[in-house]
Amino acid sequence: MTGTSPDSVAVFSYEEIIGDGLYKLPFVRALRAAWPSARITWITTRRTVYAGKLQPVMDGLIDEFRQDSGIGRSPAGVILPLPWRDRFSVIIDTQTTLWRTLTLRRLPHGLFISPAANFRLSDRKPTPGRVRPPHMVDRLNELLALASGHVPVAKAELRLPEDLATKAEAALPPGSDYIGLAPGAGKRFKCWPLERFIAVAVAQAERGRVPVFILGPDELDWLAPIREAVPSALFPEQDTALWGDGFTPLRTIALARRFTAALANDSGVSHMFGAADAPLVTLFGPTPSEKFQPKVTRGGVITAQEFGGESMTDIPVQSVIERLDQLAIRRNAPGDYPKNR
Repeated sequence: MTGTSPDSVAVFSYEEIIGDGLYKLPFVRALRAAWPSARITWITTRRTVYAGKLQPVMDGLIDEFRQDSGIGRSPAGVILPLPWRDRFSVIIDTQTTLWRTLTLRRLPHGLFISPAANFRLSDRKPTPGRVRPPHMVDRLNELLALASGHVPVAKAELRLPEDLATKAEAALPPGSDYIGLAPGAGKRFKCWPLERFIAVAVAQAERGRVPVFILGPDELDWLAPIREAVPSALFPEQDTALWGDGFTPLRTIALARRFTAALANDSGVSHMFGAADAPLVTLFGPTPSEKFQPKVTRGGVITAQEFGGESMTDIPVQSVIERLDQLAIRRNAPGDYPKNR
């Protein structure tokens, strides 16, 4: 298929819950950038958040979803009739369970790419001596490079619903430097101490910036002590008069578009900030940053290992403040924020 553009592309995975979906977004954007005119079908054995909470940002990226497809549900799929036999110009298998790959490969196709069994079932393979990328997005992009010949630079921004962008601007109006702070994480051992986030917020306020705390439902007991220590801090996620009840990750992404810079633990929120391509510092303790760090244009990670430890408590406050200050440079002229495209 070298030199030709496929008219249909299928991507297969087992499922995507919210964390998986946010994590893989850079790959999804690169996929569309590689083949802007192809019909892209996302096939999953189970459900995918791309057809659920994240579907509004899939407009223009994924054309069709086939959830609960039956493909990959059991090893018997290798011999049982397929649920359908549509032909795809390209099929990219993103998982490595061999019998699922054997089932998927039965679909009619022009080019089949799969990492299963060390690429033995793939029509194209990495060069000998290749080192497997540690980051999942880089592994997915490697599959895309095999299929398309390169990994294109995707647009940084997702297309958010206009009402969310409007409400985010109402919550964080133009004219200030907003510093996003996400002190939570799914597991508390991944949290940098709250009092250190507060110290960072105080330092940002002293520099004339506005600390913006992103708190989830399990972190509401932190609101009062933060508010007392940092009177200028904002808590836009808790503004139910603006947003209504309920949570959507798209709201956090819309707010993060307004940030001059941001700080987060290794968490789902860090990937929401990453989806907004906010200038971002992510903190890592025992979890490997090279595998889980968000992909952003500007920013990076601070790890406990840099300071000779393994725990989040080994990361000192001053180093975080200095790194955040380096990022807190306006991306645009005063009052000019990225538009929702």
